[in-house]
Amino acid sequence: MRFFKREKISNEERRYIIFAAYDALLEFNEHSLPVLSNDFCRIVNSSIFIFSMQFVARKEGLMENYFSNAGSGMALYAPTTGHYIILYNDELSPSDIRWTIARLLYLIKSGRLKKTPNVFHFSDDCADSDKCDEFAFHFTCPEPILKECNISSASDIIKYCEIPFSFANIKSRLLKTSKSIPSIPVIEKALKTNFSSYIDQKNFSM
Repeated sequence: MRFFKREKISNEERRYIIFAAYDALLEFNEHSLPVLSNDFCRIVNSSIFIFSMQFVARKEGLMENYFSNAGSGMALYAPTTGHYIILYNDELSPSDIRWTIARLLYLIKSGRLKKTPNVFHFSDDCADSDKCDEFAFHFTCPEPILKECNISSASDIIKYCEIPFSFANIKSRLLKTSKSIPSIPVIEKALKTNFSSYIDQKNFSM
């Protein structure tokens, strides 16, 4: 299990990452946990294309393992069309795919892909690995929703957020120190509104 070093990220950077993660949830129009639950393949706002490597390989008439050296996933910005492309390995478990996509979304939201267009960035070998993980924690496990639904244990995070066990365990520990995480009231309110039906349903079933 990889140790997650939060001390590498300043409070200002963390606040930006949290805002970016919640903004992405609104952009993706997510309403329930786990996020990205209906279908990983999707086009978001006609600008973010998310497909499996195997799907793209088949469409291009290539061997399905053509992108095998990319590991769990990769992302690229195509300046001629203004599109972001995320490719994930559909041989991974759904929880690993969800985490991979979330990590790669940070590279879009942070502007890193746009700074180096036409270059694939790999989820498994990312220069901003800690920040990618920080973003993924908030995108897949948004704390305002977890708190509203009383989700805090590692087992509940695995059950409802469907992320890899090691990260669910870390997230559970991080929730105990969430008072140090800056609050962003406006976007948190919008997020709770989007998830309101899910929150009501979850609390009613308890």
